[in-house]
Amino acid sequence: MIQGVLSFSTEKKNSIPLECLKKTFLCYEPNFHTVSVNHFKGGYFLNIRLPFDHKDFYYYDKNDNILVLMSGSIYNKGNSAFKGIEFTGSDPEYVATLFLKEGPEFVTRLNGDFAIYIYQPGKNNGFLFRDHLGIRPLAYMIDHGNLIFSSDIIGLCKAVSAGKTIDPDYLLGYFKYIDYRKTPDKRVKKLLPGHYLAFSESGSTLIKYWYPEKIQIDKTLRYETMISDLDTIVRDSVAIRCDRRFTAGSHVSSGLDSGLVAALARANYLNQETFFGFSWSPSDFTHKNTSFDERNIVRKLSEKANIAPVFSTLDTRNFLKRISCFFENQGFFSEDHNLQQVVEHHTNLIFSGWGGDEFISTGHRGIDSDLLFRGKWQLFCRRNPFIIKRKQIRHILRSIILPALGILDRPTAKGFREDARYVKKQYKKSDNNSIRNFYFYKARRKLHLGLLNLYHLQNRTENWTINGYRNGVEYRYPLLDRQIIEYMLKVPSEILGKPDSFRPILREIGKNILPEEILCSWEKRDPVAMANDKMLIRNAAITLMDETSEWKLNPDLYFFDFDLLEKDIRKYRDNTLYKDFEVLARSLVYMKAIHEFTLDYRK
Repeated sequence: MIQGVLSFSTEKKNSIPLECLKKTFLCYEPNFHTVSVNHFKGGYFLNIRLPFDHKDFYYYDKNDNILVLMSGSIYNKGNSAFKGIEFTGSDPEYVATLFLKEGPEFVTRLNGDFAIYIYQPGKNNGFLFRDHLGIRPLAYMIDHGNLIFSSDIIGLCKAVSAGKTIDPDYLLGYFKYIDYRKTPDKRVKKLLPGHYLAFSESGSTLIKYWYPEKIQIDKTLRYETMISDLDTIVRDSVAIRCDRRFTAGSHVSSGLDSGLVAALARANYLNQETFFGFSWSPSDFTHKNTSFDERNIVRKLSEKANIAPVFSTLDTRNFLKRISCFFENQGFFSEDHNLQQVVEHHTNLIFSGWGGDEFISTGHRGIDSDLLFRGKWQLFCRRNPFIIKRKQIRHILRSIILPALGILDRPTAKGFREDARYVKKQYKKSDNNSIRNFYFYKARRKLHLGLLNLYHLQNRTENWTINGYRNGVEYRYPLLDRQIIEYMLKVPSEILGKPDSFRPILREIGKNILPEEILCSWEKRDPVAMANDKMLIRNAAITLMDETSEWKLNPDLYFFDFDLLEKDIRKYRDNTLYKDFEVLARSLVYMKAIHEFTLDYRK
């Protein structure tokens, strides 16, 4: 984690003291290492559970007039893309070497997960860089000639807020679609993925350096070539993220994404005696009347790949605890508990399949739209025969017609209304751009680019990076490698539409790696895990009903309709079979979480 202040202001009263930033990471303050050069004062945190050294975060060369602070990793050092530069040193020193040779445009050729700060004392300028996909968090604020930045986004907001109003849209992210680039303090901006910020005495400039929208579709590409290319890229993407300094593990599930990543990661850690696979599925919850139990497939995967499965021990008591830690986990309750289990099993690097669904593992969304609207009707009809059932009609309507027309289907629109039930009318409206990026498209390319712009990918990776670092755990996402995203943007949908199988690419790559149960499964949801989650939310909600009078007194929660909430609580207490209890229960959980967040934020 890095942070600092670059100040060209002579108005000391307006400067943000570094101590304010440090206090947001109190548990690691003794491990904060200060860096001070001319107009800059900042530093970085070390966590004793992680095998990082000072050289992984910091480089300064007085003769070359350059300072580098960095959070994250560069994976293509020594790659042929950097001809004439052979280097085996630390990442920050490598960044300095490239920057001095090529200037800020050096970042266009990197492949990695990084947040970088560069300062040239002699020139009085500074730069912030964020990786292409935005895996590593980085936020900044410009105030009276000061550039203040931190890779702890919420921590930075807390440090500079001084009692200011918390942006209500930020707090309402679990009740409606918001602009996920927002922070609690409107003055604090997240540095956008694929961008860098140049800052000097004359001002600041935000510059985009990655243009995935300019990638052209390769109409000469063939199916066999695509599979071969992506097989190589995926294997390489996992391998370059392996670091023998760590004790590695992985998320595991019945899904193709996490299954393939876990199996390939394990194969790169054969010298590690035990490789744990961490599942969100409950360890001992039983549920009748279900035909699918993800835990059985996880065990099959673990046996084939030589992984030791670890199932979740999250219970009602721990769930209530996680709800109260919203400031740290941002609503990822299951992963917050999972993180504690990772620590207990002495693991400090987790591989995740997050991001596969959006790109390499894409299903029907966008593919059938391309086939229909580009006149590939023969292939479209083979995939969507006219002698069809009601389920197929729903698919065509929801996945092709309505997205092209910019109309939400009824179940989704109903879900929006239910989620925002206890939000006052003037605060209910979702962000139009976010809805458009996720739901509305006429082509697969537009869908992919919309999902990049939606920022929901980064919303998760930011939190897991920050919360993980607090607990001494590093996360890595091989399926969010820039090479995979760029390749998928040039693949014609006709190729993806040829196979009869659903999500064909990872099924092909996964042959001889994954068990048949995963390769043949079309399930995306686990009824057992869903029933367990429903039970946890229900039990928590019943307990939380007694706390709502306290929440009502919280001035930061002015956007909630507590009269309606109390009315529905009375309905439930009069009749425990109250038909809208699930909506009430979910709302109580996240209202409690937001209440606790504001208390922590105001401390």
